[in-house]
Order: sequence, then C-alpha cells, then structure tokens
Amino acid sequence: MNDDKNISRSDVLQKLVIAPIAIGAFAALQSQARAAATMDQKTAAYISKPGPAGQKCSGCSLFIPGKDMKPGTCKLVKGSIAPGGYCKFWSKK
Repeated sequence: MNDDKNISRSDVLQKLVIAPIAIGAFAALQSQARAAATMDQKTAAYISKPGPAGQKCSGCSLFIPGKDMKPGTCKLVKGSIAPGGYCKFWSKK
C-alpha cells in the first residue's frame, strides 16, 4: 500500500459538507444575475441627464459601469445606461 494516497475520513466528511454549501451559493448568485434588469426605462422614469441635486447613475448603487468608455448597465433597469443619467430608483452608493 502507498501511504501517500490515503484519505482520512475527516477529509472526506469535510468535502461532503462544503460541496452543497458551495453549490448553493453558486446557484443563488446565478438566479440573482438572471433576475437583474427587469424594468424598462420608461417605467423607471430614466433620463440620460442628471436628476435632482445632481444625482447621476454613476453615483448609484445599482449602476454597473461600462468598459472602454461605453455606457453602463443597471441592476434594475433594462438597456444601456449613461453614467450621467438618472431614474426614480436612484440609490446613493
């Protein structure tokens, strides 16, 4: 027998406990990502300019910045979102 390949009972039990937790966390993140951006821009009263008191999408906790100077997206509102835009669901970062 080769002792280098022995696996302890505690190692197996630990992996059996951790696997379902990891799978559950991954599934939760996937469903959250699918549920994102469910509202159209008209319903959210989205405009491509700043709102009251200079509130901008770039300062909102729901805004996801775009890459390479492209418009971003929103966790709640569908479509392309300008960093300088605003909607009624604005929430400070």
